[in-house]
Amino acid sequence: MKSVLILSKLHYGSVNLVAEQLRARGLHTVLISELPDNRHRDTCDDLVLVDWYGEDLAALTTRLDQRGIEPVAVVSTLESLSAWQLGLATHYHTPGADEGHRVLVSKVLVREHMRALGLSGIRFASDPADVNFFPAIVKPSRDSGASRLVSRVNGPDELRAHLRRLAEAGLGDVELIFEEYLPGVEFSVDGPVVDGRFHPVLAVEKPEHDEIKHHDAGLEFHPPEQDRVRESVRVLCERINTLCAALRLDQFWLHFEGRATDDGRTELVEINPRFGGGLIPSALREISGIDPIEAYVAMSLGEFTLDRPMPFRDRPVVGWIDMEAHEIGTVEVHTPADDLRALPGVIDVQIINGYQITDLARENFFLRFAVTADSWRQLRERVETVRNTVGYSITAPRAG
Repeated sequence: MKSVLILSKLHYGSVNLVAEQLRARGLHTVLISELPDNRHRDTCDDLVLVDWYGEDLAALTTRLDQRGIEPVAVVSTLESLSAWQLGLATHYHTPGADEGHRVLVSKVLVREHMRALGLSGIRFASDPADVNFFPAIVKPSRDSGASRLVSRVNGPDELRAHLRRLAEAGLGDVELIFEEYLPGVEFSVDGPVVDGRFHPVLAVEKPEHDEIKHHDAGLEFHPPEQDRVRESVRVLCERINTLCAALRLDQFWLHFEGRATDDGRTELVEINPRFGGGLIPSALREISGIDPIEAYVAMSLGEFTLDRPMPFRDRPVVGWIDMEAHEIGTVEVHTPADDLRALPGVIDVQIINGYQITDLARENFFLRFAVTADSWRQLRERVETVRNTVGYSITAPRAG
């Protein structure tokens, strides 16, 4: 049975949106998840279980073959499952099984290629013994997402302590990358890659980025407001375009993050072969009219084409807030989403009522809202109106 595999982990993966696109194409969908009660189970035609943590690719492909499932495409919007997506695409000879994809799923390989092409001067290492630069950012090279296991270390003692904590938590075998920490303003860019060329659509300035936890925080907006950030976006887009040409990338959506440093440098922070999370899809639709889910599904099928130049528009101004919880417990939002949508300029609201916060080291976003405006001043005023309207509480877990 010819099918499209949709990968999901912990209920995540935009499953319902991806399945809707595939259903419109008349394609049979198979949800791949570790959860037999995955909440998106009924949006797909079939379900195959896999233990993402304890099984390997061969176990999953054997299961699929035994069920007579013949994948013609593999769709995953989760960075933590990128290696599985690549492995499945390679095994079944579907779109995405190429050398460029192999590079993109490894932060170490991306850094090595950027350095070899003369596109980056950032110091990095894949072996902790080679780290002689501080402060440094430590993060997984492959299995990441939601700032999981990302930490800043300010010296050798902190590095050793961090590695010891990982080992004690049973994570000592996680493949890590160690990168030079760069102070400055963080930004991100989204857009498709077609025939080796990157087309930037959305550029986002993050002036309130959390430099302690290294989480997205506060207001983010398009287009960038500061001249130095706008220039860094231009410079980094040119470098990413060079990388795409060198890797012969085609049929990919890229979301990458960069830094406009305090000393005038522009550097890549991270790159992912998927669209940005949170409300970035809503901002993309507002700015360009492009549905990133539709585009991403088309790319997974090898069908994405450009029938017109990709737009990069400065107006309207679009901004959003990811509201994060900072204490352990269960979040209850008291303000109805429709009340927030009725406020001036609000274009999207996402609420996760009952969100469980169990780990403060990861991003814990329980409410998101996006606002459009005619100016950055009006944007900030509208965002504050929404933020002051939101009411929520956090109930601590019961003792024992």
